[in-house]
Amino acid sequence: MSEMITFDIDDQVSRSLKKQEPIIEKHKIFQIYGEDHPLLYEALPEFDFSNPPVNPVEFASSLVETCKLHKGIGLAANQCGFKHRVFVMGSGETYVAFFNPKIVSTNGADVHIVEGCLSFPLLALRITRPEEINVEYQDFNGEKRTAKYTGISARCFQHELDHMNGIVYTSMAKPLALKFGTERRKKMMKKLRLK
Repeated sequence: MSEMITFDIDDQVSRSLKKQEPIIEKHKIFQIYGEDHPLLYEALPEFDFSNPPVNPVEFASSLVETCKLHKGIGLAANQCGFKHRVFVMGSGETYVAFFNPKIVSTNGADVHIVEGCLSFPLLALRITRPEEINVEYQDFNGEKRTAKYTGISARCFQHELDHMNGIVYTSMAKPLALKFGTERRKKMMKKLRLK
């Protein structure tokens, strides 16, 4: 992934001291809501940096920590029950927070790859998406940024942006693929319950 932002507590402390903001010592871990939660199917309003509904740094940091805890590579605010137009994506210690994200253009072929989602545990579905995207977003300071993503980063960005628009990946799967994927998940869940 290009242009990743690390949520570094030391960097946050130095910024907090300059702005006289409280220092965050520990980030909240949010609950991840499942596929039946109505907010997953609702388009989210723009995040207003002139009158932010939450502290953007704290909120993005909590999304990152929640995503890392659940071993995800992307997580949208509405998956945690919040109506904020923001998602995070990344891996390891390197994540980016995308406020008010949008795709400017797509390039390359459409690629058909298996996707999963933290709100749909154990449901693997093949979804077709553009291989390369050019995007715009605001960082957690409200600064406008652009980026180009390919491969898994492009796929994750598109998946999470769909969440911002109230679209879940099950609605993009072909009916037969969704049926087989759902049956596979039922079998896996049954096996897990037997253990």
